[in-house]
Amino acid sequence: MKKNILNTMILVLLIITIGTGCFRKTTNDNSSKDIVIEQSEEINDKNKDIIVNKETKYPIAMDIYGLNGEKYTQIFFEAPSKVVTNNPSSTELLLELGLGDRIIGIMKPDNAPREKWKHIYKNFNVLGDKMTMSKEIIVGSEPDLVFGRVMPFNDNSMGTIKDFNEMGINVYTQYASNFKIEQSLENVILDVRNIGIIFNVSEKANEYADSLQTRLNTIKDSMAQHSQKQPTKVLFMVTYIDGTFNTFGANSSFQREMLKTINAENVLETGTSSLTNENLVALNPDVIVYINSDRNLKTDSIAVESLLNDETIQSVTAIKNKKIIEIGYDEIMDYGARNFDTLEKLYDFIYKK
Repeated sequence: MKKNILNTMILVLLIITIGTGCFRKTTNDNSSKDIVIEQSEEINDKNKDIIVNKETKYPIAMDIYGLNGEKYTQIFFEAPSKVVTNNPSSTELLLELGLGDRIIGIMKPDNAPREKWKHIYKNFNVLGDKMTMSKEIIVGSEPDLVFGRVMPFNDNSMGTIKDFNEMGINVYTQYASNFKIEQSLENVILDVRNIGIIFNVSEKANEYADSLQTRLNTIKDSMAQHSQKQPTKVLFMVTYIDGTFNTFGANSSFQREMLKTINAENVLETGTSSLTNENLVALNPDVIVYINSDRNLKTDSIAVESLLNDETIQSVTAIKNKKIIEIGYDEIMDYGARNFDTLEKLYDFIYKK
């Protein structure tokens, strides 16, 4: 009882201090314009002090964003000890920071985990897949944090951020996963630093974030010699079968910004299904990124060979120059450190002879 009263008093003082007005305040903004991430000045000052001193002093406030760009302020009285994750990059970040023992449940991955983590993944409690991992199942596991990409936080999937907050469960949605937020690879780095603050492992998190920033800076510096060229036209292709295929478009804003970093652009504005070789000739990409996945293993294994050997599409620049690169779905369409690996692969593939 005394602990609950003390926590309530601390919460009231914290809310007054940061000026949010109420616990986990929601700000609705349904405009289509990208949102620039802005913590309140008071939250920023407090978090900067945490980063400098390498130690989290609870309670802390952290602003996150929902599916439509609405802002929620999460209050943490201590480091979370029971975490549910909903995608590979959130799970892998916790593992990278030595927090694997905090994970009490995961969403079933669509693809096999990285070799580095395979021996750990097999011990995780799988709460369901994209179709079956419900709010009721998650709440039943009694987490104190649900962490991952923003898309499943809706009434038709895992439940909303508001739902979890009303049950006393904090949420952290990856900034890099939100289409309503102004995107860049720096958002992955920001996610790393924020998780470091939340779990009181800022020293390790900042070292990791700094290493990612160095890799990104290296690519940006290397691009100086290519910046005056016309952007490389890239097609993200999936499930090529008998002359038809699907695509991911530039509306995947995080991946769009990845390409922009290396002076490349998606030839399609939005993802499309059931395109044909005739469409491929019309699009005429310089590079095809063929995105493979475990579910399409049988057809993916012969897709590139089929493309290169099809006489009807030999006029396509990417086919003519054999500029097709295969990349795993989670390597490019997730929102974590693996995207930096992919950025480096794409840079080398496009620019190095």
